[in-house]
Amino acid sequence: MAASRQVNKKSKYSIFSLMRNALSYHENWEQQWRSPDPKPAYDVIIVGGGGHGLATAYYLAK
Repeated sequence: MAASRQVNKKSKYSIFSLMRNALSYHENWEQQWRSPDPKPAYDVIIVGGGGHGLATAYYLAK
């Protein structure tokens, strides 16, 4: 079962799949993530995922 999922995942992003979707202006891709509505309020917003952003998130998560 895991092997069949791995094969499907590999073929999903194969060079042929990439070329086919590039020629169709990338309209045939499946949605890979959801787009939730923003919450009305947040305690903290961290912009950036570099070293400083990750360190800040780590520090605030403690």
